[in-house]
Amino acid sequence: ILHSNRAFAHIKLKKWAEAETDCSEALKVNPKNTKATYRRAMARYELGKHESAMEDLEKVLKELPDPNSNKEAMELKEKISAQLKKKAPSPKAETSQPAPGF
Repeated sequence: ILHSNRAFAHIKLKKWAEAETDCSEALKVNPKNTKATYRRAMARYELGKHESAMEDLEKVLKELPDPNSNKEAMELKEKISAQLKKKAPSPKAETSQPAPGF
């Protein structure tokens, strides 16, 4: 609980790397600590670690009886999804061939 609570303080201070570290430590002690997993997802999102943040958030949503009941988690999932879509490579246009005779 100590690491999870300290992580919350780090989040409030926007110390994302420290928050991520403390959440990871809390999860070593109790891997089912949903708050620590959610807080780590928040920190990872802010650090630009979108894939890892989404993995954590998916774990959190699986633990909730009704994932739609946690508005904050759903909003974070939407933000992460938007960032992952931006990062995804767009389909490459077909390479153009020179006109015959060139």
